[in-house]
Amino acid sequence: MRRLFILFTFVIAGFCTKAQSIINGNITTADGKPAEFATVLLTKRIDSTLVKSALTTALGRYTFNNVAPGSYVISTSFVGFKKTSRVIEVKGEVVEVPEIRLIAGAASQLKEVTVTAKKPFLEQRPDKLVVNVDASATSAGSTAFEVLQKVPGLIITNDKLTIVGRGAPNILIDGRSSQYTDINQVLKDLSAANIDRIEVITNPGAKYDAAGGAVINIILKRNANLGTNGSIALSSGMGLYERGTYNIDRNFYRLSPSITLNHRQGKLNVFGNYSFFHRNLYEYNEFDRIISPNRFVQLNYTPTVFSSHNFRIGADFYSDKKNTFGIILRGFSRDGNRRANNATEQLSSLNNSMISNFQTENSTNSQRGNFSGNINWKHSFDTLGTDLNIDLDYSNFNSSNNSIITNILSNGSRYNNEQFVKNPVNLGVMKIDYVKTINKDAKLEAGAKSSLASIDNYLTYTSNGAFDEDRSTDFDYSENINAIYSSFQQKFGKWNLQAGIRAEQTIAKGKDEKGTVLDRNYVQLFPSVFVTRNINNKIASVLQYSRRVNRPSFNQQNPFIEYLDSLTYTQGNPKLRPETADQYKLSITYDNQPFFSVSYNKKHDVIFDNAPKQNGNLTYTTSENLASFNNIAFELNFPLNLGKKISGFGGNQFIYNHYKADYLGSEFNRGKWNWLAYWQTAYKPTKTISFEISGYYMTKFLNEFILIKNLGSLNASIQKTFWDNKGRVSLNVQDVLFSDKVRGSIVYQEINVNFRQFYESRNARLTFSYSFGNQKLKGERNRKTASEDESNRVKKD
Repeated sequence: MRRLFILFTFVIAGFCTKAQSIINGNITTADGKPAEFATVLLTKRIDSTLVKSALTTALGRYTFNNVAPGSYVISTSFVGFKKTSRVIEVKGEVVEVPEIRLIAGAASQLKEVTVTAKKPFLEQRPDKLVVNVDASATSAGSTAFEVLQKVPGLIITNDKLTIVGRGAPNILIDGRSSQYTDINQVLKDLSAANIDRIEVITNPGAKYDAAGGAVINIILKRNANLGTNGSIALSSGMGLYERGTYNIDRNFYRLSPSITLNHRQGKLNVFGNYSFFHRNLYEYNEFDRIISPNRFVQLNYTPTVFSSHNFRIGADFYSDKKNTFGIILRGFSRDGNRRANNATEQLSSLNNSMISNFQTENSTNSQRGNFSGNINWKHSFDTLGTDLNIDLDYSNFNSSNNSIITNILSNGSRYNNEQFVKNPVNLGVMKIDYVKTINKDAKLEAGAKSSLASIDNYLTYTSNGAFDEDRSTDFDYSENINAIYSSFQQKFGKWNLQAGIRAEQTIAKGKDEKGTVLDRNYVQLFPSVFVTRNINNKIASVLQYSRRVNRPSFNQQNPFIEYLDSLTYTQGNPKLRPETADQYKLSITYDNQPFFSVSYNKKHDVIFDNAPKQNGNLTYTTSENLASFNNIAFELNFPLNLGKKISGFGGNQFIYNHYKADYLGSEFNRGKWNWLAYWQTAYKPTKTISFEISGYYMTKFLNEFILIKNLGSLNASIQKTFWDNKGRVSLNVQDVLFSDKVRGSIVYQEINVNFRQFYESRNARLTFSYSFGNQKLKGERNRKTASEDESNRVKKD
């Protein structure tokens, strides 16, 4: 407490210190033409430490923001020209560097000092938390889904990714996603070898779609100048466990090769990547239900095998200094096979005597495919940063599942049921964004977006070979979302204000063979405000507010009944309404690292994803608008550095969740505090060898009706680089203690369920990667397409 008081005293005292500066300049070639995409480095004069880096625009312009007062060196490099340096002194608000003209010469003849800098794992910026995943050895051989488990404040339970207090986030990959495919499955198939960093935007501004409580943007690796380059990677791993325990009867492994290529020459840049991911894994579930006067104990073991092919190709054409045209084609193909074995015992709840027992086998084959295309145009009006972006997207998704459910009674009798689900989706999106830089301190953004989707959901159910008309259905869904937004950013000395508003119209219709079951047309407004105060060159404070919406997923609105076994099923709810949330956050950063924050979130019409119900001996879940939700979170982070060879970070979050709902004839009114701790520490005894440990621990917490018990995981790795850092070998073990198991209970009204769930989380992975070609090649534009912010609203296993 005393240390916290000292810090706040220091924060208040720092209001009198100097603000940070902006550095602007131009680079030209020997003949006076703009040096397009030249590399510019800003280093400290005293020790050559890299502070910032940039690439010049098409007009040779570069800018460095938020630079502390001091003495610096600006270094420039460009293919075919000699490297040039210039010393500058930063004292005032804006520094205009005199034009730097490059001198022609062979780059290979120059002998210059190479400036390197190690990225911190966490960087707190005014509007987002940046996680530099590429620097973490424990990420080698992981999937994107597994990498997200290492991000502070992100929790994965029941195969569902949530941000503490914010619910399910809107996940983007390079600013792009689609609400009409299972983004969780895409993340499970995406290799971490291609991930550079992750941006966690807890309070998104007006330019982002209003859907989702927060935005997670996964940035794939980029490079930096002319020529050809690429990388290859191969990862293999297997689960670590005792065969025979929990009925586990086989070995589980993964194999994931990938290749990335990029070529830039003249005005054309061509890029592409391909990856293959093959994995088998298992899930294990235990359910203990009291349905008076009986008790049902279920043990479920589900081994799964799948193979996934992912590709992406594209090109950018820089036609002139003001216009750039691009095209991107991407897609995936995935085949999966799941074999669930469920053993059920019916006991007396009074003395646990056996009444009956049976088995259920659920064999599911699934196929998914996607092909998407995007064309885009960017026009730059001037050198200050006035741009117009236009995107057109079209996507087609196909998903099908065929499940054979066999019930085997204790006397050997067998009953077969079969369900077939098919979900073709067509999506078109158009997006226009305009950015106007008024001056060095002010910027205006505005835009519009329209998306149109049509989804045909078809389910056929047969019971012992006979068509079941009551359980079979055809549900057609269409959705049109239209949006306009505007935001304004202004700097006032040490203050920075950004405010915006977004308006979205949603038109949704759904019908089955009995008629229309869903018909909605509504408009919602989403304001956002961000205020930043640079207290001094080390400390800053940020105040954020935004209003968000979480629309029902298509799977939640789909009225299908899908059976897991003869006693358990899920059912959609087409009458679901969107939930809205008001989100507030005040944070303090030190040296661009997250230090302390407090946030408050309030949700209305909260969608309980798995509202439990009883129907005789049957237990089923459905989605319901049930509650109001309040969340308070305090966060405190700190470095874990010791000398020059040990570095890392640690953090704590103290979280309060409170739900209030009218359900099953009574009021559910519960709240609970919990504690989340996370850490990552690296030891680097030499320049080429590093060791790393990371993990998290969370005490009991409340998630809807479910009280989830303590969770935790510990990971360890060793990494070796060679061939001038172009080659890398990593060995890491995930969940060393095999403690990442979800245990929980639901006790409310007549519902009384205890459960335990885990999967093949403890595994060892060996990864080799090699980068070749010109590693300073500028990759494809890190831009956003029309479908950039569409969230994961179809969730199919």
